[in-house]
Amino acid sequence: EIPCELAVLATGVKPNTKLAQDAGLTLGKTGGIVVDQYMQTSNPDIYAVGDCIEIPNLITGKPVHAPFGDLANLQGRVAGENAILGNTATFKGTIQTSICKVFDYAVGTTGLSAQNATEMGFTNIETVVNVSLDKPGFMQGKLLTTKLVVEKSTHKILGAQVIGPGDVSKQTAIWAMAIQGKMKVEDMVNADLPYAPPFSLAIDHSIATAHIMQNKLRGFYQSISGEELRNKLKEKANMLLIDVRNPGEFEEMRLGIGERLIPLGQLRKRIMELPADKNTEIIVWCKISLRGYEAALILQAHGYKNVKLMEGGVMAWAWERER
Repeated sequence: EIPCELAVLATGVKPNTKLAQDAGLTLGKTGGIVVDQYMQTSNPDIYAVGDCIEIPNLITGKPVHAPFGDLANLQGRVAGENAILGNTATFKGTIQTSICKVFDYAVGTTGLSAQNATEMGFTNIETVVNVSLDKPGFMQGKLLTTKLVVEKSTHKILGAQVIGPGDVSKQTAIWAMAIQGKMKVEDMVNADLPYAPPFSLAIDHSIATAHIMQNKLRGFYQSISGEELRNKLKEKANMLLIDVRNPGEFEEMRLGIGERLIPLGQLRKRIMELPADKNTEIIVWCKISLRGYEAALILQAHGYKNVKLMEGGVMAWAWERER
């Protein structure tokens, strides 16, 4: 028995290939029917599309089973055209972009997750988490959380996962096109996207995510995820935790994991309250870690060498809070 408020069972999908097996068609490692870019099987007179086939992942080049309705329609168009006109149309593969809705939250993913990237042999990846609204608060903006995955050596965008009550579909689509276009972080930091307050922030959530990644790749700050911090707490690591929000915010909502409240505007005046040892591990955050980033830079400027920013701040903390 597992105590929980909600259990979600994700049982997966297996391709139904009995007819293909009976026809003597070649099956791949994923259990799907092997097809080429024309959607042609090992029998040149038979084309196959949809949930029963395997196709290349455009990032790794490895075969994957991607049973998505949109891909099935695209593949069907290619197969139909080739069956009539000869092999002229092609379907190159997938980056496995998908989205779903769970109650008030949407969840979107495109490309590789950090775990997938590691499993696929990428040994030098970097990730960041960005939490912000999808549009201004006065336009009833809603929260978005994005995790971006890039190749550290080339800055090439490998994947993104987006979750929240905000416009997840738009953000997922932006990153999907960036990945298909083989874009790097530097290509996204000044992306020319449509802006008006009813639709987005002046600096779109996706562009802000690219800014955060660029800052991290440049070595402007060190980060720690909420999960990593939680593990440190379990290990009872020696560290100083600082919340730099305002007192009102702190009273309304706080983690309650032993943090000290030092509002950003008071930090410079209260530096003497911090440990004299400049190697002390200090972890800072705010609501979404924008002010937390400023605090980290202030502490570094005062000589502290082991300062980390908790990415996403209070809003990205996935566990129980004190308030």
